[in-house]
Amino acid sequence: MRLNRRQFIAGGMAAPMLARTPAKDGAYIGGARQFLDTMIEKGTDRYGRKHTPVFCLSLDPETYSPAKAPDKVDWKYRRNFEWLFRDYGYYWKSHLHSANLIYDQGTMRALYALTEVSGDKRYARAADAYLDFFLENCVSEQTGHFGWGEHVFYNVFTDYIIGGAFGVRSVNKFSYNHEFERWTTIYDLFWPKSPEKTLAEIEAVYDYKIHDPETFINNRHSDYYSGRVTGDTLTFIKHSGLFAHAWTFAHSKTGDPKFQQWARKAADLFWGYRDTRTNLVRGCVQRHDEPVAPEELAQLALFLMRAYQWEPDQLYLDRSLAYLRAYHAHFMVGPGKYRKEVATDGTDKKPGRLAELWEGPLRMAKAAALAYSLSGDATLLEMADDVVSQYTPEMTFSSVVQRSLVSDEIEARNVALGTTIDLYEATGNRKYLDKAQVLATDALRRFLYRGLLVSSMQLHPEGDKSARTKVYDARTGAGWLALNLIRLQRDTDATDAGRFRKFDRLERIYD
Repeated sequence: MRLNRRQFIAGGMAAPMLARTPAKDGAYIGGARQFLDTMIEKGTDRYGRKHTPVFCLSLDPETYSPAKAPDKVDWKYRRNFEWLFRDYGYYWKSHLHSANLIYDQGTMRALYALTEVSGDKRYARAADAYLDFFLENCVSEQTGHFGWGEHVFYNVFTDYIIGGAFGVRSVNKFSYNHEFERWTTIYDLFWPKSPEKTLAEIEAVYDYKIHDPETFINNRHSDYYSGRVTGDTLTFIKHSGLFAHAWTFAHSKTGDPKFQQWARKAADLFWGYRDTRTNLVRGCVQRHDEPVAPEELAQLALFLMRAYQWEPDQLYLDRSLAYLRAYHAHFMVGPGKYRKEVATDGTDKKPGRLAELWEGPLRMAKAAALAYSLSGDATLLEMADDVVSQYTPEMTFSSVVQRSLVSDEIEARNVALGTTIDLYEATGNRKYLDKAQVLATDALRRFLYRGLLVSSMQLHPEGDKSARTKVYDARTGAGWLALNLIRLQRDTDATDAGRFRKFDRLERIYD
């Protein structure tokens, strides 16, 4: 069966479904299907007194259950939020025994995409059930905030929302802070189900995170139950981009001018703190001496362009282009070579030291590919091509998902894969399809294990770092990898059939 880009769900742009039988699956969509089948059949919440359709955030691939599951859910378990840290690395119990939709956003898109290209409604039904349960059980009646993010979870053993513990060894400190993560939010999937709750969540961002309505100084944290958090106020660059995206989405749906005003102010916030000589800006307003954080700047540029795709206000695109061009001008020192640390005035803070491809250069390449598609700026195409050309499957990555000991190789390799697919769709150059196929084959070989897309995890925070285990962890962005495998199959099939045409503009696919 051949897939057509007009018959593929992307960012809420649905089209007629096309029938397909599993027996005819290509390798890429077949890998995605294995993962999604496993999550539906073995990865849902089968614990506690109430079984639910949400997916467990973390699974042991040998048992398909959360690691360190309690023998019984009693008073001791409900109160003791510390004991797991001692014998399972830096895992918060709140992560280990939770479901958290913010990390399953890519999986939701992949489920809908697989139904779209296969005609099998089971996948969309699984996504619907998850989202419906979330809207019914994980939305604060006090604030309207969704119960998701790095600090708020649905515990599958206790059957209720819990707060995340910050202490990784011996200190108990619980937080119910609502906070966005590093992917553009799936509000378009919520909207058909509950416009009221979707708008309440988006309005809560302004009500409880914006501390100054003129400057739009904000706190990335706000409490799920009580709203505004006045302590630990830090205004980070990526969140401003996510806020702008949320409000442009709301404006596109309602026409209410307040959302447009809020979005423009969010886009202006860090622009006002940039060095006007370079257009480079630090990653946090309150941390005055910080250098540029290229991975965060890339996310701001990407999120502003996703806002632009909802509402074609030139401001969002112009800001993104300026940031990407500034990175190209002040970080790139030669083919495949990017400075490790640069001050906002353009000074090389670590002369002679170069950045690894992950995370800054690869995230910049992802944003640059979209920027080229939207603007036609050949310099940004060259930058994206330069980074992708340097990337090979043999590269290794030593970094981990923040506040864990779980490798973030899935996310690193998936960003490279997604960028390469973007470049093929934006240019039609066959070299990008060939490379994407190599990267996808390598990813399936590395990560697909017993039906799950698994990562490597160091077992102990100190001591023997060679003691590792395999784990499925949604925080690695495994669902986005599944989505990109489906995208790649579509493009491969269309190319083999002689029907592929480069896209006028890249789709509103989220990443």
